[in-house]
Amino acid sequence: MADGQDRGRDHGGDLSGAMARFGGTEDDWIDLSTGINRVPYPAPPASAAALCDLPGRAAINRLSAAAQGAYGTDWPLLPLAGAQAAIQLLPVVAPEGAVRVLGPTYNEYAGAFEAVGRAVETVVAAEALAGAGLAVIVNPNNPDGRRLAPEALRAIAATVGVLVVDESFADPHPELSLLPGTCPKNVLVLRSFGKFYGLAGLRLGFVLGSKALLGPLAGRAGPWAVSGPALEAGALALADAGWRAD
Repeated sequence: MADGQDRGRDHGGDLSGAMARFGGTEDDWIDLSTGINRVPYPAPPASAAALCDLPGRAAINRLSAAAQGAYGTDWPLLPLAGAQAAIQLLPVVAPEGAVRVLGPTYNEYAGAFEAVGRAVETVVAAEALAGAGLAVIVNPNNPDGRRLAPEALRAIAATVGVLVVDESFADPHPELSLLPGTCPKNVLVLRSFGKFYGLAGLRLGFVLGSKALLGPLAGRAGPWAVSGPALEAGALALADAGWRAD
């Protein structure tokens, strides 16, 4: 393609590529492909320390505490460079057995597993996830808005090896989130920061779950998985309950 991307894995969000294919200017387009808030959080410029110093433990802890407060949870969490980074790491904790994704949904899950030689089954009913080694549900879903209640998700978790629940679009619907409840040992929840807060360029997201599952992910992600500016802006935005409520 003209923009050099593999259209089989096109995640959306590449407005320049769309204009090259179909014409028009930025003034002619409204990009809804990735659900990014176009009224972003008013983050101040990054501090000199955030730009110049390696991210330290204190900054990571501030961000983690702010995220747990915003999501109303005490689940352990791992900050990463976007929910996409978590998707890329999931094969590390996938047990043997089928990998099943509740579809239709975006194609990054299939791509991450196929890249390591794992076949992926897309199913159209939640009941068909039963028996999978690893199952994926995006809740609420992109692109069709499908929603499953937390109790339904917990029932599904009891039938699979590892359940991944992608809550990247759940910020406006906290009643759908698993995070206020207890942390099942076989469930991972992914949260996006950039979509709701409109700061997708920072590349920030979280994976939450048991320490047994997060440990291998953290080891593979490395010591500086999130940039200093993202740590700083994320902690500020996630702690701003008034902006979130508005």
